[in-house]
Amino acid sequence: MTGVSSNDAERASEATIASLRAICREVGLDLDALSPFVLERMRLLAEVTKTATDGANIVRIANAVFARADDGGSGRPWSASERRIVILGSIFADIGKTGPLDADAEGQRLVAEMFAVEGVKDEAQSVETFFRAYFPGDADERIRRFRALGLDASMSMRYFWNLHTGWTFEIVEAGGVPREVIVAAATHHLLDHINPHHVVEDDGRFSEPFGENVAFDRAEKLVIVLDKYDALRRRAALTHEAAIAWLRSWVSRHERYGEDAELFAAIADVEAVGERASPV
Repeated sequence: MTGVSSNDAERASEATIASLRAICREVGLDLDALSPFVLERMRLLAEVTKTATDGANIVRIANAVFARADDGGSGRPWSASERRIVILGSIFADIGKTGPLDADAEGQRLVAEMFAVEGVKDEAQSVETFFRAYFPGDADERIRRFRALGLDASMSMRYFWNLHTGWTFEIVEAGGVPREVIVAAATHHLLDHINPHHVVEDDGRFSEPFGENVAFDRAEKLVIVLDKYDALRRRAALTHEAAIAWLRSWVSRHERYGEDAELFAAIADVEAVGERASPV
């Protein structure tokens, strides 16, 4: 948070965490009952990045989607279980932006600060080149810390960014996040061909039990659409109309999900409620 004092950043972080606590409580999860490292990583994201506030924004849109269905404005109403999966899956989706499960506090902060840099145009550049461009004052030290995590600084930034879904999977699984939520959090980039631990099989079923959640269906698909919509609106600065058009084109061109009715229904729901539900 450039230009923000550490005390101000900490206060903002705690305010965000308080908001996330309330959101989780509404769907029956005590955030403080999870493994302590989960809250610490969420606190780090709230302090260093905009990820945690993005999650809260996504939840507002999700709740508007649910209300629309309750009012008969779209398909069948969302069950309590589906709502819980969508809300918590969206909240925890990017916790992997704090690095690997075994990363120490220094390593977690390093990775979070990397993800805090937005608008990087050259995704093919190496991590080492990225550090020298965006952190010139201590690039060598950051490269050393990156390698200490067991990561290769010659990997491309795109490869690095894609790692966070696998890290999310491992963190939420180890941290006590409800089993049915784990896959929704970890598969939010499935349409970008990122399937951590190959958890979604070719028939759409999950490769292992996740409570009563056995297959990739409309709850996980709504998480994907909400995550991408939020990114298009805030980070890409697209209008609501342009973001919806982009989503429809993106899904329609997908070799596997190009005719998926649940994905297009999710886009239609976000089209109907997203602009007024989101502060972007």
